[in-house]
Amino acid sequence: MPAPAVSLDELLDQLRQHGERVTVARRAVLEELLDAPGSHLAADALADRIHDRHPDIHLSTVYRTVEFLTHAGILTEVHVGHGPNSYHFAADSHHHAVCDTCGAEVEVPSDLFEPVTDRLRRDYGFAADPSHLTITGRCAACAAAAEPAAASS
Repeated sequence: MPAPAVSLDELLDQLRQHGERVTVARRAVLEELLDAPGSHLAADALADRIHDRHPDIHLSTVYRTVEFLTHAGILTEVHVGHGPNSYHFAADSHHHAVCDTCGAEVEVPSDLFEPVTDRLRRDYGFAADPSHLTITGRCAACAAAAEPAAASS
């Protein structure tokens, strides 16, 4: 995925405009996520990366910071596959297809699900807000590898 169309200064200004302080930890978390475009980093991984530059920022501080930034609407907490929850920028809206067999991930644009949300609204009056979806199944390689076994059964 491309880097989000937002800069560190814009993110920090967003915090200030909402009366929030710009702390060293908040800046460090945002910097690390900006330095890893398209990545989904767990709080532990963020803390490890941050610790190199800021050894005084502890894991508990990173957890509190990502929780704050999620509630502030800057980050989105996601669960992809079998790993821990991870984070990416809310402005980087996308979904995932994850292979149950090998764990391969495919990022899927959020507009792919517009027909589903439209139909839910039209047929059921339900206003869906799929801010993040993970669909499981088999990737093309694993599905192809399973075909000969299925054909011989």
